[in-house]
Amino acid sequence: MADTPSAWSDLSTRVMSAVAMVAVVALALAAGGVVWSLFALLVTFVMFWELAALCRPGIGGVRRIALALSPVLLPLALAVALWGGLGVPPPGEGAMLADALAGRLGAGLAIGLALPLLAGAVLLNGGRLIWAGYGLMVLIGALYLVFAYLEFDVIGVVVLVVIVAISDILGYFAGRLIGGPKFWPRVSPKKTWSGTVAGWVGAALFGWFVLGQQGTPLAGAAAAVGLAFAGQMGDIAESAMKRRVGVKDSSALIPGHGGFLDRLDALVAASALAGILTFAYVIWTS
Repeated sequence: MADTPSAWSDLSTRVMSAVAMVAVVALALAAGGVVWSLFALLVTFVMFWELAALCRPGIGGVRRIALALSPVLLPLALAVALWGGLGVPPPGEGAMLADALAGRLGAGLAIGLALPLLAGAVLLNGGRLIWAGYGLMVLIGALYLVFAYLEFDVIGVVVLVVIVAISDILGYFAGRLIGGPKFWPRVSPKKTWSGTVAGWVGAALFGWFVLGQQGTPLAGAAAAVGLAFAGQMGDIAESAMKRRVGVKDSSALIPGHGGFLDRLDALVAASALAGILTFAYVIWTS
């Protein structure tokens, strides 16, 4: 009986913080594409600030801030690629302009993704592979969240957030109510198979009834489970980084949740997978 209060002791704090976070995200979504894009960039700054300390505990403040600000190189590279010295073809050659824009966008994207990772190679004296791998995932995830809003409006972001939230919430409650064998005890000692499977089931049902409206329900369910699983793996990866350096949270910025990486690890992983699949689909169909 003594264990029961501790299992739920953080619930009220977590709920209040979650409500506040939902309100902030809702305001950013309602404000339009420019504000949402800037909001995504700001959150990325914070996640990179936390990631720097997980890669190299005790990192100096100046280096940490420089690494935190390095994601701004991505939009700068895209802007330079699109508008820097772009020759406009003569009238009637719209296809040439589209090809030029597509080529420059691809080059800017590649350079913009590489530069923040190279910054870690220069400024970090430890954890460089973690910075490169996890940092790339965060960048791709943030990019897709911006793309989803611009391409599909608010619903494009909400659907992804709901899939991750369903998986996380059901995993939280099923893990505490049912318990049972641990999913990967050496990396994430609190995560159970019951919670993991509950998250898959909830995501599958959501995908079946919601995503299935755009195609076959089975494909919608499979897509939702895949995104939920990616989110769970993102959570485990962040847990492994914290265990590596012996910390409980990536920071203490969000009461009851730890840091931004602690709260958004699943979302950025699921978003990164969605971005990779979207890019692969565009290449496949072009």
